[in-house]
Amino acid sequence: MMFRSFARSLFVALSLAFATTAAAPAFADDATAKPAPAENAKDKGASRPKKLRLGNMEKFPMAADKFMKRVEDRIAHVKTKLEAAFKKHSTSDAEKARINKELEAGATAIREAAKKAGSDGTVTADEAKSVKALAKKLAEEMRAKHHDDKKGDKGKKGEKADKGEKAEKDHHGKKAEKES
Repeated sequence: MMFRSFARSLFVALSLAFATTAAAPAFADDATAKPAPAENAKDKGASRPKKLRLGNMEKFPMAADKFMKRVEDRIAHVKTKLEAAFKKHSTSDAEKARINKELEAGATAIREAAKKAGSDGTVTADEAKSVKALAKKLAEEMRAKHHDDKKGDKGKKGEKADKGEKAEKDHHGKKAEKES
C-alpha cells in the first residue's frame, strides 16, 4: 500500500512538472504580439460616438473648417442630449425656452472662440484646448445652475437633508437628537 501512494504522488508531481514546462512557451511574452480585441466588450466611451470626441480622430494642426465642423457636431450632440433630458423630466415650456436661450448663448461664445482659433486657417492643439476649456467651463456653469444635485442633498441612507442645514446622523443613519 505504501508503494502505491508513493507512486501516485510521484506520478502527479511529474505530470505537473511536464505540463508546466510544455505550457510555459505558450504564456511567454512576445514583444511583437498584440492582444486580440475583445468581441463584445463595452468600453467606457461607448455611449458617445468617437467622431464627436475632439483629438481622438484627428491630429493637430487641423484645418479650420474641419475644426469648425467638429465644434458644430459637438454642439448638435449637446442639443440632442438636452432635448432627451427635457423629454425625460417634466420641464415647462418657459423653462425649456430659458435653458435653450442660455445654451445658444454659450454655443455662440464657443463658436466665436473656435473661429478665432481658426483665423489663420489652421487650429493648433493649444488653440483647441482653449476652446475645449471654455466649453467645459460653460457646461459646468449650466450644470450648476440647472442640474439638481441629488447626491449633495442626500444623507447617508439616501434621506434628504433639511433645507438650510445638514442633517446630523448617528452611526445608524438616523437623525441625531440635538442636545440643549
